[in-house]
Amino acid sequence: MGFFDADAEEMLEVYLLEAEQLTGQLSAVLLDTERKNAFSKEDIHSIFRVMHTIKSSSAMMGLKQLSSLAHKVEDLFSYYREQQGEIKEVPSDLFDLLFAVLDYMEDELKRMVQPDYVPGDAEALEENADAYLSRISNGQVSEQEETKEEIPETEQDVIPPQMAAKNGVIVQILFEEGCRMENVRAFMLVRQMKGMCSDLETYPSDLEHAPETSGIISEQGLMIRFVSERKEEVLEILKRGLFVETCRVIQERLPAPAPKEANQQGREAAENKEAEFLSVRSDRLDQLQNLAREMLIQMMSLENQLESNGMDDIREGAAHQLERLVSEVERTVMEMRMVPLDRIVPKLRRILRDISRDEDKEVEFVSNCGDIEADKSVVDYVSEALVHLIRNAVDHGIESPEERTAAGKDRRGKVVFSVESTVGEVLISIADDGRGLDQEKICAKAKERGMLTKPVEEYSRQEILDLILQPGFSTKEEVSEYSGRGVGMDVVKSVLESAGGNIFIESEQGRGSTFTLSVPLTLATMECIRFRVGEYRFSMPARYVYQFLEYGENKKNIQENQGCSYILFENRMVPMIDLRKFYGLEGESPDSAVLVYVHGTEKEGCIMADRMYEQKRIVVKQLPALFGVDFRRKTGVSGMSIMGNGKVCTALDLEMLFGLYEKGNLWN
Repeated sequence: MGFFDADAEEMLEVYLLEAEQLTGQLSAVLLDTERKNAFSKEDIHSIFRVMHTIKSSSAMMGLKQLSSLAHKVEDLFSYYREQQGEIKEVPSDLFDLLFAVLDYMEDELKRMVQPDYVPGDAEALEENADAYLSRISNGQVSEQEETKEEIPETEQDVIPPQMAAKNGVIVQILFEEGCRMENVRAFMLVRQMKGMCSDLETYPSDLEHAPETSGIISEQGLMIRFVSERKEEVLEILKRGLFVETCRVIQERLPAPAPKEANQQGREAAENKEAEFLSVRSDRLDQLQNLAREMLIQMMSLENQLESNGMDDIREGAAHQLERLVSEVERTVMEMRMVPLDRIVPKLRRILRDISRDEDKEVEFVSNCGDIEADKSVVDYVSEALVHLIRNAVDHGIESPEERTAAGKDRRGKVVFSVESTVGEVLISIADDGRGLDQEKICAKAKERGMLTKPVEEYSRQEILDLILQPGFSTKEEVSEYSGRGVGMDVVKSVLESAGGNIFIESEQGRGSTFTLSVPLTLATMECIRFRVGEYRFSMPARYVYQFLEYGENKKNIQENQGCSYILFENRMVPMIDLRKFYGLEGESPDSAVLVYVHGTEKEGCIMADRMYEQKRIVVKQLPALFGVDFRRKTGVSGMSIMGNGKVCTALDLEMLFGLYEKGNLWN
């Protein structure tokens, strides 16, 4: 058996959700107050309430170390709240203490889901908090009395009308102020007494699923009406409930015969009140999304069978309506999974803060996120990549204050996190105003490691910058906690490619660098255009397709150069990929072939197709881990999808494909 008992195990998910939100609030407050070097009354009160809530909820879960540590910090800010009201020119050791406490709490929350979880030791942090409080108060600190909620004078005023005329004992439960999660605490309390009662009713009624009941209980208390032959035992359970401050009997009526249907209808009416919001576990959303994707695949198969059997009337009628409903389900599930990208900001700001302090650099973090959202899984992928980029920006990019001053720059560096959305994808950039990338140094290091495949002078500026994305590449001579081990940018590239994205680099020496990540809004489905080359089916993201050209009419505009084909398009030569030649497929392209002009985030060109099919939202299955990232990098294949007739359709990564083609790396 793990650390938590059965009751605590049931509440763990709710506890973690709330605790993670609270630590997120704490992190945001600390980063903001450190920037302005002051705690306002609101800041002090905010930290006090966070610690008070974590103390109470952790005690309920049996997490004594976490609860005790939160209590120590709560005492510290209780002193500040009562004695000073605000803090100007905050001592740096206070921030060090608070960030250390935050790190401990976040680490504990991450480890709690592990089956072998054992609480970490917080004794040193508690001693530091005690010592700090003793120092600022000269040893004269007394625990602050919490404000007690007054009980209404007229008892009948608090009885809900639906309970007043019914038989049984009516009890009002008041929880301690600020204990949070009152609805969950009430649910656990009622569950303990349920087996001892022949009739039981609560107000609010939906304690388990409706989060808004927490506010009602906090303001008015929990009202319980019960009928039981063991009344005293039930009352004792209620009085001994965790965080129960007051338990008082408001009314007692002896049971009398009554129409069972009336009581039943009353209970059902109360229980059928629907909550406006529900907290849903992410794995259940994943399951729902998988079902929606499977429905989409089966719908495509059904359409194909109806068409093959000449049932066009059914296909255009009921099947078309069913397809619309399936698409609506898929769209709704996708919207449910959308989360704001600014949720990453506190994490990035904290990482930047820690690195700049360790390296004695002054760095300002600017965020331009707006209200852009993306699929939760995409945000999780991007978060990992952005951590590497922030580390590199501060460690490699931003100079020391002395260097910046000597170069005529503001001694305080700047890192800007920006997000913008386009059709079907999100562009995320990390830009710094540091020293930029030294192309000569990159070439020298690449040559030293044997990474160059042609003479240095033949490399374009962009190709040189892209060398830093190669495995094992690093220009840092000294190994530090943050860089110099030859890992980082290749990891970023691999993570993005796993999510169907790409990375693009811009840099000017002495002025800074910008790293832009291109990722799809969702990994579940994608609007694609399918086409055929010989006997093979391919698909490409519809968001990249701009124009169709007839191959026969444009033959005269095609030129060959070093084994690659280029076509004149709008007065410029762009690459033209014949997939037959690229993949070594049999046959020749017919004059009726179509040239598809595509324009990605960075690459552009034409793809030759024998025949085009309709645009559809399809489910693209990621390549198995067995293939590895290198397969995608060498082939330009991002995944596979199943067509309505059961055949496999190959999904292309156009940015990767054109990059390979321009380098002459044909897969044949």
